[in-house]
Amino acid sequence: MSHELDPKVGRWYRRLDDEQLFKVASIDEDDGLIEIKTVDGAVEELDSTEWVELDLEAAEAPEDYVDPDDESDEDEEDEEDEAEDDDWDDEDEDDDWDDEDD
Repeated sequence: MSHELDPKVGRWYRRLDDEQLFKVASIDEDDGLIEIKTVDGAVEELDSTEWVELDLEAAEAPEDYVDPDDESDEDEEDEEDEAEDDDWDDEDEDDDWDDEDD
């Protein structure tokens, strides 16, 4: 069955035949390939002809879904924030020493 939903990176869709939720991970317009990622992390490539044949509806991301790819980015940001906090603490301690010398 065809539909009118164009694939968009980052958007979630539900297959009506098996209720499978997935999001579009990437689109290669030159090769006509759409990479999708299911809730369980499985990655699949569809060509544009296969996409049009899917019976789909737009969907919301599952409430408890955490994308492992997104989580690694957050971990890096947390580590950077901690390093900045450590630098600030060191500067604060240096200021304390300077005050005692006055």
